[in-house]
Amino acid sequence: MPVITMLKKRVISAVIGIVLLLILVFSGSFTFFMTAAALVILGIREFSRIIEVKSKLLYFLLNLTAVLIVFNAYLISNHYNYLPYGAILFLTLFCLYLYNISNYQQDEFFKNISYQFLGIIYIGGGLSFAVFLRDFNSEPFFNTSALWFVLIATWLTDTGAYFIGKKFGSRPLAPLISPNKTIAGAIGGIATTAIFIIVVGLLTGILNFYFIFFALLFPIVAIMGDLFESCLKRDFQIKDTGNILPGHGGILDRFDSFIFTAPFTYYILYILLG
Repeated sequence: MPVITMLKKRVISAVIGIVLLLILVFSGSFTFFMTAAALVILGIREFSRIIEVKSKLLYFLLNLTAVLIVFNAYLISNHYNYLPYGAILFLTLFCLYLYNISNYQQDEFFKNISYQFLGIIYIGGGLSFAVFLRDFNSEPFFNTSALWFVLIATWLTDTGAYFIGKKFGSRPLAPLISPNKTIAGAIGGIATTAIFIIVVGLLTGILNFYFIFFALLFPIVAIMGDLFESCLKRDFQIKDTGNILPGHGGILDRFDSFIFTAPFTYYILYILLG
């Protein structure tokens, strides 16, 4: 019964989330930037709890710099003047350095600044590619289709791994990191997603050797994103990063694979399609 209840919660929250996403994606580039920024703020909130950020100033800095990365993606994708990413990274590190040197903790300085910088790049950098993909326009991906392509493919990896793993899985994929993930589940997720991507390539007329190779790599990258977050939760001994999404956990629980597949796919499409 608890499994059925959990699955029901997951389905209901997923349906609501998809409807909201449909509305927000098609409401325009700026509206979607605001959506991505909101997701980043929620993600930083969860990450700040994990690493136990107590300072309001530091919390503000983490949010400001992460949202700045997303805003820069919006400026770039809409052909406005923008900051070079080198300048943003320098500004981010400099601000974190000033904060941590002003609040120096012996034996904690490099650990703290590393955690903080990782959170900004992982969340702000990863989710900024949702904006890039939403505004990606190169044949055959027009009118937000690149974003939906990545979202569906990422979801299929997770879904294929879950159901195949439940049915046939016995041998853990990474027992020390996430005992519930199985080798059979991983193979199921890879196969499901690879078939979907190859079919998309056939229907759009862009299927070639490189796209087939991409089809095989994509689900592997998605699984790597999932395992990355599992490592984070394992190190900090938490089950979920949050509880904002019933049945799914937190924002980072839901977008862990997407944070990896979004930049990977954007650059692959950029290289293959120009």
